Amino acid sequence: MAKAKTKTSTEEKLEKQDINLFEVLNAIDSKNYAYYDALSAEQQKKIVPYMLVFWISALRGSRDLQSYYLQSTNHYANQYIFNEFVQKNPKLQWLMLCAASPGLGKQFHLWIPHIKDRVAKLKEPAKVKDMMEYYKKIYPNNDESLLAEVAVTFCDQHKRKCYLAEKFPDLKLDDIDTLNQVLTDDEIEQYEKDYGNI
Repeated sequence: MAKAKTKTSTEEKLEKQDINLFEVLNAIDSKNYAYYDALSAEQQKKIVPYMLVFWISALRGSRDLQSYYLQSTNHYANQYIFNEFVQKNPKLQWLMLCAASPGLGKQFHLWIPHIKDRVAKLKEPAKVKDMMEYYKKIYPNNDESLLAEVAVTFCDQHKRKCYLAEKFPDLKLDDIDTLNQVLTDDEIEQYEKDYGNI
């Protein structure tokens, strides 16, 4: 029977070491696809793709670079990372996060605040004032009138989604998004008339 290999004190120390978030972000910025494999199994468990999507999608830098990271993170990671099959493969999630980076090296990333849980789950409508505060934190350098316009548009769309979530409680959030995009205000009004609500 083969003798089990004993670990060196350095290997044991590395396994016990916590993950440094900023080192992880730097590995993503550098498109270091091999970084994940270099971690111990315990360290790999501390990589949280959900949190990293928030971190890498926002950064301090030129407007073009901010836009690139936001769109690229959504394209390469956010829209797939929580797929039931992708979730079973943490290494694939890591590769997707690295693919989102343009590979320009270390960037200064910002934490995106969360929208209130009840608002995110369409249990209550978003308020313009709250959304303004939310967008100011994400885009501190943008014109306040533009942010106000975006907040109002978001709240109008969110109100429709809350209405659809209430009318069709069995639909998933993605389906409500799709329904919101295809239905017009006139069709919603007609639906209400047909059911005697107007």
